[in-house]
Amino acid sequence: MSKVDLHELVNDLDNNEIITLLRIIFANRPVEVYIGMYPKNTLRTFDLSEENPVFLNGNHIQINTEDAFTDKAIKWQ
Repeated sequence: MSKVDLHELVNDLDNNEIITLLRIIFANRPVEVYIGMYPKNTLRTFDLSEENPVFLNGNHIQINTEDAFTDKAIKWQ
């Protein structure tokens, strides 16, 4: 089996193919999503939506989250 450059692979995918790839990744392992809050310089950790974690919204890829893992924002500075 030959090696594949992941950057080249993803750059050659269209948005529907990227969504398929993300759904496969999200389905097989727990994923933590960190969302930055600008300009507060803080992060929150969220669960992905189990029902519909990722889908195509127009020409954008939308990632849906549920409740936060953390009660307080995490400083990143």
